[in-house]
Amino acid sequence: MTDPSPSDAVPGPELPYAHTLPRLLGPFDAIALVVGSIIGSGIFLKVDAIAREMVSFGPIIAVWAAGGLAAMCGSLALAELSAMLPHAGGPYVYLRQAYGRCCAFLWGWTEFSVIRTGSLGSLACGTVIYFDRFLQALAEQGALPEWLRGMVPLSHFGQAVLTLLAVLLLSTINIVGTRWGAWMQNVTTVIKVAFLGFLICGPFLLGKAESGNFQPVGAADYGFGFWKHFGLAMVAVFWAYDGWINIGPVAEEIRDPQRNVPLGLVVGMLVIIAVYVLTIIGYHSVLPMRTIQATQTVAADAMGVLIGAWGPAIASLGVMVSTFGALNSNLLSGPRVYFAMARDGLFPAKIRQVHATFRTPAYAIAIQSGWSLVQIMLVFLFTQDPGDAFGTLTDFVILGGTVFYGLTVGAVMLLRFQQPDLERPYRTLGYPLTPLIYLVSVVVVVGSMIVETPLQVAAVGGLMAVGVGAYYYFRRGGLTRS
Repeated sequence: MTDPSPSDAVPGPELPYAHTLPRLLGPFDAIALVVGSIIGSGIFLKVDAIAREMVSFGPIIAVWAAGGLAAMCGSLALAELSAMLPHAGGPYVYLRQAYGRCCAFLWGWTEFSVIRTGSLGSLACGTVIYFDRFLQALAEQGALPEWLRGMVPLSHFGQAVLTLLAVLLLSTINIVGTRWGAWMQNVTTVIKVAFLGFLICGPFLLGKAESGNFQPVGAADYGFGFWKHFGLAMVAVFWAYDGWINIGPVAEEIRDPQRNVPLGLVVGMLVIIAVYVLTIIGYHSVLPMRTIQATQTVAADAMGVLIGAWGPAIASLGVMVSTFGALNSNLLSGPRVYFAMARDGLFPAKIRQVHATFRTPAYAIAIQSGWSLVQIMLVFLFTQDPGDAFGTLTDFVILGGTVFYGLTVGAVMLLRFQQPDLERPYRTLGYPLTPLIYLVSVVVVVGSMIVETPLQVAAVGGLMAVGVGAYYYFRRGGLTRS
């Protein structure tokens, strides 16, 4: 496969910038970006936490469906903004249009310092953790070459090196060409959906499903603690569904964005909700509730029941591909935010340049990857197990992201009032109910985190306060255009 040249780009709406990105991505790329961005680690690493909070099968399915409904409502609102303003930067552009440049800068600041780079770090760690587990499973079956057996399990240093290499490898792929990065996204998306498809169908095709595993079905007696448990479960579900917003920053590079961006969001979210709910049913059909609540490797345990001794190896490989694909999608979309900020004068001008040969925002990709590598090294320096950082990193990502996702969805309503004459090729289905449903879910999640994780809330709040100071510092420093 060859990387398209600039002449291959399909024209879209003319953009008022000297530095623009070619439109190389089609409708399947848009759908794959949504699906690949969302299916990462949540459907494998958050299942136990949700089962512990909701206790019984009925409420567990309900909370996964509720999270999917909230994400769908948010994506329907995002589709209107993406079709109306199909520029690189996504939420940065929408927040700037609705709330002004300071709010938009704070999104980019938080995206760069915590949300995107934190996601990269956690997903890279997850990829290497499951690569290590894959090697261990092969060793247990005697399928690992003799010269590798002495290296398994991987040392702490070895895990650190491979985590850094995972980010470096995918960063290079995305610098070399958007088409190459999208190709990698498409391949990993197909593999991970096929893997989940086996987890969904396997229990019933192989006759392994047990109806008794679905007990208890009805809601437990939570008393006055229901909303606490529901809120904590929604925090975990929000991580599992996180990524639907990633299509926004790449909209400038999608052909016919007024059609293909809403198509990618709607079709992608329908696929995700169906796959997630059916996967949870698949897990529960072969594993009893107490096992799901106690294990962090639910996919490996389920595959062990389905196909025996080789199940954990296959499951580890599938999860590794899934987290690797999600890592790639974050590398694909995140740098477009910094590219847009630099184009507005809020980041150094070098970041807004499009690489002369590869026609990608290479400098934006490089700066994001560089900061992520620093974070990864710090995590490995101060922890003995990369898995220990996963929960904390995801909490930071969800808290910072959910606040700005809520502001982004709210921008749909605000812009309807402020700028009713803007051309809207797509209008939010079910408006105003759909954005309101998402905003209510944001209140539930953020409120739960304020009560249960006050230190993380204080840290993110402090970071945003520093961001306000940074915005005015950059303005005084002459980085912004008049």
